Amino acid sequence: MSGRACTIRLLGHWRLDLDGKRAEVGSREQRVTALLGLRGSQPRAAVAGTLWPDSTDVRARANLRTSLHRLRDLDPGLVRAGRASVALGPQVLVDVWPLLDRLEQVERLPGFEGCHDLDGAVPRDPLDLHACLATLAGPDLLPGWYDDWVLFERERLHHRRIRALEKIAALLLERGDTAMATCFAEEAVALEPLLESAVALVMRAGLDAGNTSAAIHAFQKYRARLDAELGIPPSRELVELLATRPLARARR
Repeated sequence: MSGRACTIRLLGHWRLDLDGKRAEVGSREQRVTALLGLRGSQPRAAVAGTLWPDSTDVRARANLRTSLHRLRDLDPGLVRAGRASVALGPQVLVDVWPLLDRLEQVERLPGFEGCHDLDGAVPRDPLDLHACLATLAGPDLLPGWYDDWVLFERERLHHRRIRALEKIAALLLERGDTAMATCFAEEAVALEPLLESAVALVMRAGLDAGNTSAAIHAFQKYRARLDAELGIPPSRELVELLATRPLARARR
C-alpha cells in the first residue's frame, strides 16, 4: 500500500495529484476514479455497466480490469478492488466530498416555515457563512464530459446546490441578515438565471433592507432575460411583490 497522498479533482476539471504532483491518467481510468469518487464503493458489475454501457458484459468487465490494473500501477493505494466490489483507496481525497457534506448539512436544517430559532441552524459567524457560500458556489462538476451518468450526476448536483442556496437565503431573511441573504440568493440566480424563486429572494432581500432600487433592478434584469429567452413575462406574483412587500413591512 502506497503512503502517497492522492487527491482527485472533479469540480472544474478532472485532475489527479500524487504527493502534490499532477499525474497523467488515461480517459478510461479518469472515469473509473470519477465514478467511484461520486458514488463510493460499487459492485464491479455496476461500474463496468455504467462506464461501458454499449459493450458486452465480457468486454465491459475486461475494460474495467485493465483500467484497475493501470490505476494500481500508477499508485497501489489509489483503488481497492475485490472480487465483487471496487472503491477508492482510504488515503484518497476527492474535492467534491466537502460540497456533498455541506449539501447534506443544509438539507438537514429545519424548514423555513417552521423555523423560529435559527441560532443553531445558520451560523452567525460571517466567516462560516462565507465558507459555506464558497463551497456551494464552486465550479461545475466535470464540465465537458457528456457520458449519461455524468450528465445525471452534474444535473442532480446543480439542483441540490440551488436548493441549498435558496434555503439558506430564506433562513437568513427570516433572521434579518439581508446582506448575506442577498449573496446566497444572487448565487442561486447565477446558477439558474431563469429561476423565479431565486429572483424573488433577491428582491425580498433588497426590499427588507430598504433598497427598493436593488429590488427593481433585479426584477427588470429578470424580466428582460425572460422575454429574450422565452418570450414570456414574469408571473403576477413577482410583479406584485414590489408593491405588496413594502406594505407588509410597514404593518410590523
